[in-house]
Amino acid sequence: MLVHPAVAPAYDAVIDQLLEGLTQGASQDIGICTLDAMKAQSWSRAPRQIVAVGAAAYTAAERAFPDARVLPILVGTLPPQARNGLSSFVDPALVVEQLQVLSPTTEVLYFIHLQTVPAELIRRAQRAANTLGLRWIPIAVDGLRAAALAIERVRGEASTSSAVWFHRDVLALNPDILIPPIVRSSWKVGFPVISDDADTVERGLLFALTPDYRALGRAAAAHLSEDHRGLSDIRWVQRVLNARTARAIGLTVRPAEEIGFDALDD
Repeated sequence: MLVHPAVAPAYDAVIDQLLEGLTQGASQDIGICTLDAMKAQSWSRAPRQIVAVGAAAYTAAERAFPDARVLPILVGTLPPQARNGLSSFVDPALVVEQLQVLSPTTEVLYFIHLQTVPAELIRRAQRAANTLGLRWIPIAVDGLRAAALAIERVRGEASTSSAVWFHRDVLALNPDILIPPIVRSSWKVGFPVISDDADTVERGLLFALTPDYRALGRAAAAHLSEDHRGLSDIRWVQRVLNARTARAIGLTVRPAEEIGFDALDD
């Protein structure tokens, strides 16, 4: 069974894709239930395996079905009782490796992230950057004002050897305010700006690696039947490139590299 919290209509497609992937990866019928409906319903037959979207769904499912195998997915940290799960964050090594392919002259990486991002993920991102020889400059923000100040700092410091990575949800604080000034600087100076949100690529960022939720659903089905341990970052991604921005900042994107992207904004 797939258990998920109530979501805004804009996220209905995510739940549908997770369910589709889970159905593809499982050998039995898959039920689906919102968190509130699960709490309210009387169960004559308890599910044996549950994929719970988010920490709240995991906690509630563990409490309601103590004999079931419950897998948390799209969580920031692994719940204490869980032996494994799937993170809400894309594997940082994938992002940094993609950056190096497109912009091999990059030497400095600004990493702008929310303060709530787990410290261990930030350490993994730094290791990935350092492994590729990049100088690492993390900037933690706690809201819109701090994010705007971080952008002003980067606009004053960045050069053609810099790149800027907006980690998950930073630009979502207010994309209309935050995205235009950094895109203008990116095009004027000639440095890449990347994120984890495909919508930002349509607005001028160079590329994004965003979760492939169907593939994530299939991975969740596999995790239920295998003995994985710990929290796994998302490695099932869709790659979105803005080829116009690539040209504007002086990058040459060869056709062989373009093939690696699931969508091109030109």
